[in-house]
Amino acid sequence: MTEASSGLLTAGTLERFTAKTRDKLLEASLVLFNERGFASVTTASIAEQSGVLEGSLWYHFRTKKDILAAHMELLQQVFQDANIDAESSDPETIIAGIFAAYGVIWDFRYILRDDFGSVLDPEEPILATARWVNDFLDAWTEGRIRHAEAHGLLDLAADDMEDISEIILVIGRYWLDFSGKKYPNAQNRELRFKGLQHIFTVLRPYLTPPAAALIAAELDRI
Repeated sequence: MTEASSGLLTAGTLERFTAKTRDKLLEASLVLFNERGFASVTTASIAEQSGVLEGSLWYHFRTKKDILAAHMELLQQVFQDANIDAESSDPETIIAGIFAAYGVIWDFRYILRDDFGSVLDPEEPILATARWVNDFLDAWTEGRIRHAEAHGLLDLAADDMEDISEIILVIGRYWLDFSGKKYPNAQNRELRFKGLQHIFTVLRPYLTPPAAALIAAELDRI
């Protein structure tokens, strides 16, 4: 773990990085892209934040697009691990899985937030991949709500599911950017926790008593 990402990425993502130069570059660039946006970050700043020479960056990644591609591959790996029990019918496992998946979305939020269509050629395959990742997580979020409702954790009308899913996605993607400006002295962990609280505030009117108790317990463990 580099100093740049200390407290800024969750444990499930951090454990993917080693002390190797390539991993240092991926870790530091992930933090920088999240904080400043993909288009605003230079390769020089990534190298500096990683503590390596810019020539070393070029050895591992020819362009920032190659870093984006590596991040999307890593996102899928981390998400798969966090979502391993997605089809479980156990209420506690369902709630814990939602928390874990939110952490992954938080860690890779620039991929879900930034407009790559304005900085990438429309014909580039990586742009299609970025859009696929966004579409997948949109569908996943709605699917988790349906899954929770089917197992008695939510009492939610079918017509409300899409709207609730979209609100949760907005919080996951944009909360830190908003909260970082509103609470400039707050720690990243504190802001992420507050974002989780907002998500469950949205869900509160639809939570069944068992779900509300499980969520309260999960929040206490963070």
